[in-house]
Order: sequence, then C-alpha cells, then structure tokens
Amino acid sequence: MSLALTARTEPGERLVALAETLAAEIAPHAAAHDRDGSYPHAGADRLAAAGYYAAPIPEHLGGMGASCLHDVVVGNSRLARADASLAIGVNMHMAALLNMVRMYERGAEKLAPALERIARDGVRMSAAVSEPGQDLTRPGTVATRTPDGWRIDGRKLFCTGSPAATVLYTSVSFAGEDGGERYGYAMVPADAAGVTVHGDWDALGMRASGSHSVTFDAVALPAAALRGGFPVGDADGYMSRNLNAGLFHAAASLGIAEAAQDQALQAARRSDDARSRALVAESAMDLSAARGALSRAAQLVDERREDIAALFAEAQAAKTFTNDAACRVVDRALTLTGGAGYRSGHPLARAYRDVRAGAFMHPLGANRAYDLVGRVALGADPAIH
Repeated sequence: MSLALTARTEPGERLVALAETLAAEIAPHAAAHDRDGSYPHAGADRLAAAGYYAAPIPEHLGGMGASCLHDVVVGNSRLARADASLAIGVNMHMAALLNMVRMYERGAEKLAPALERIARDGVRMSAAVSEPGQDLTRPGTVATRTPDGWRIDGRKLFCTGSPAATVLYTSVSFAGEDGGERYGYAMVPADAAGVTVHGDWDALGMRASGSHSVTFDAVALPAAALRGGFPVGDADGYMSRNLNAGLFHAAASLGIAEAAQDQALQAARRSDDARSRALVAESAMDLSAARGALSRAAQLVDERREDIAALFAEAQAAKTFTNDAACRVVDRALTLTGGAGYRSGHPLARAYRDVRAGAFMHPLGANRAYDLVGRVALGADPAIH
C-alpha cells in the first residue's frame, strides 16, 4: 500500500508510525470483541500507555506535538484498518482535543493547565453530543446555574468509547450572562454522581465501540466547567467547532476500505480473470479519489484558508464521498472473496457491517450533509438543523 496517505510533519510521521505499531497489536483481538460486543479495554489501555491519546498536545505540555489535523487523521485511519470500533472512539477524543490544542496555539494560554493534565493523567474523552430527534444547534441537555456552579440534566446517545472514558465532552444549552440561550461544552467526569452509562449498545456494526447512551441526572459541576459557547441556533458557531469531526469519521471509513482492498487483492491473485481485475481497479480508483478528497479537506482545515461555511462544506463533501466510496470498496472485496468473506468470523464480514456506520455519524449524517453542501454550492444560507 505504498501510495497510502502519509504524514506531512515530523511529529506526524512519529504519530503514524506509532499508530501502525499499535494497529498490529490490537488487530488480533478485534474479531473476538466484535463477536461478543465487548469493549476492547486492553487495546484502549495500550494506546493510552503509548501516549497516543495525548499525541496532539505540545511536547512541552507532555504530548508529541502532532497537532496537524491531516496527520492525526492519517494515523487514525491506520488504527481503523485493525479495529474500527476502537478507532472511532479515539476519533471522538481527538476531535475534541484538537479543538483545544488549536485554541491554545492561537493564544488561549489559559488552556495550558488543562492540556498538561490531559497528558499527565491519561484523560480519555467521549463525545456526549448526539440526542434523540436532535436539532444539532440546540442541545436538549441543559446546564442550569447553581450557587456553586452548574447542574447538568439530559440524555445522550452514541457516546462512543464511553466504557473507557474519564471525561464526557458534553454539549449543553445554558443561559448566558446576557440571558440569551447559548450552546456550550461541559467537561463532565465520567464517574461524577448522577452520570449513568447505560451499557445498552447493541448494533449491526461497530459492535465493540461502546457507543452507549448516557444519562445526566442533576450532575453538579464547578463554575469553571462551562463558559463561553455561542448562541443557540448559530450555524457558524456550530460549524467552527465541528470542522474536523467529519474528517475523523471519514478516516475510519478509509481505514476499513484499505484493509478490505488488501483482502480483495489476495483473492484476485488466486483468480486471474478480467472481471476480478476490473473489480480491483474500480476499488483502486475509489481509494485514490477518497484519499485525495480526505487529504485536501484536512489540509484546508489545517490552513483555514476559506470561510467557515466553505470549509465545513468541503469537509462534509470529503466525509460523504469517502463513506460512499469505502462501502463500494468493501462490497467489491466481499464479491471477490466469495463465500469465505460471508462467514461471520471473516474480517470482511465485520468490515461490511462497520463501514456502513459512516453515513450515520454526525456531523453530518448523509441526508444533512447533502443538504448542507448543496446550500453552500448555491450560495444559500448554510442552515444546520
């Protein structure tokens, strides 16, 4: 796979090399966790011990200094080749962490202690953002002011990686200083009183991802746990804080597809016929285009050369295309392997189920992504709902 995406920076090269080493260690256990629907705690612990979760943090604060989004996306795609369920939990953590690192790099020195603590204490974040019947810019989970800080109440879905999380990165609505309703993120300790991780994840694919629902019932937080935010309903505010998330979801799809293509090539070499070569070629073309789209979008977000709506639309276009292309690659790989790949224990059977999760991952799910990209292309209001 010599033409796979590579890192653009020296710290990124070290991160991708580490990802490849870790992928080799976690891959042998992925099938068993998928079969049982059990969370890969040992794999997550291994990543933490190797410093992977802290990699984007500056070196002087305890990380690897691998803050280039493009390179972190490449590294996480390597993990997804081995175990996509574990990789998407890492993705959720990295999406939140990179936002913090980027703000620090732009002058928010007040974030230094938090970043240092994440590296020192091995903090792992799970995104508690999705909700039933969700309006993306109006969280139903509410933070209410108290004399001592905040009270958090609500319910979240798809909290990926929650079994191993130490912090739940939770989207909330709250009243700002001016009385206006705002959207913010509260850092909720996973072991705080009133937090319940329900252990109810049982899905078609990504079975080992631990994407459980979580309830917050009168969870008490200090005043410093929530501040700033942006007005509820503000599309630009939402897009600015979620520029990188879709690209991490695309990275998981790409990794699944690359691993599936390896399986397809092995099968095609055993059956030297024109149809097999055509299927391999079509998948090679899809992979080439998906890598190009994902790499370009990540570089644009790193550079922030365009306005927020254009950048967000570009990231969503790359996510949606990569998700679709990855499904096609996996489907062709399954065709090439024949009955062997249809058996439940085969890596392609797991890939066939896992790769389809990308279309449902926010931001944005496929239907909303097409609507957003179309609106931006037409020069219309980039509504987020």
